[in-house]
Amino acid sequence: MEAVSNFLTAIVGPELVPVLVLFLIFLTVFFFVNWFVKRGVAFSLRPISGYAVLKGLLGRSAEAGQPVHLSLGITGIGDRFTADTTAALNVLEYLAERGAISASPPIVTCAHPTALPVAQDLMRRAYRRQSYPEEFDPARVRMIAPDPHLYLGGQSDAFAYAAGTMQILDHQKLVANVLIGNFGSEFLLLGETGVRNNLTQVGGTSVTQVLPFVHATMNHPLIGEEIYAGGAYLSGKPSHRSSLFAQDVIRWLVVVGIIVTILLRTLGVIPT
Repeated sequence: MEAVSNFLTAIVGPELVPVLVLFLIFLTVFFFVNWFVKRGVAFSLRPISGYAVLKGLLGRSAEAGQPVHLSLGITGIGDRFTADTTAALNVLEYLAERGAISASPPIVTCAHPTALPVAQDLMRRAYRRQSYPEEFDPARVRMIAPDPHLYLGGQSDAFAYAAGTMQILDHQKLVANVLIGNFGSEFLLLGETGVRNNLTQVGGTSVTQVLPFVHATMNHPLIGEEIYAGGAYLSGKPSHRSSLFAQDVIRWLVVVGIIVTILLRTLGVIPT
């Protein structure tokens, strides 16, 4: 074991060894669970009202002839918030698939140039799968208030994005406002605009400081890591469900590890 530890330390550095070990455990659990799920083994998911509401939004949208607005947040692909943007893109994939069938696709806004082509491609592929490629309109995905000078510094003009998106919420007839991804204080502006227009609102973020705004403005809040469960709840793909189960296993392993470490240090087995 010491030889393995020294090898991993030499490859990734001492600070990343625990992360690598957890990742390897995650992969092992994921492939094991995925093998069973593909063979028909099912496990239940606790109900999350936000995803239950999302499943019914497209029906309301088709009946009313009014689209759903989806915000992908203020960050894009390739930075440290990629997971948050990917969570929003999972929701977009579900909404685009159903919107292509009902002829009521969502209106999507983003604030980062790397999110724009990915979102447009998701919409395009949804129409192609439903055999309506000619119905795809790239203008349904909009990048609001780009600022090249800020992007060069690794930042985005979040409040400019909020101001442009608020115009859409105020002037476009919508049935719902969905905000999922990485946000800052501008989340409150977008949420209050949705409340003012009596929109059904579903939203969430992993940013701790923004969670009070989520609770204050969203009818159906998604708290923290719940945004990452969208693929499992909406599409139900085996890989998504297996990933969610593996994450729960890792979470419990970390909790047990912390408790055991505290007990051992309290008993003096491990020096403090």
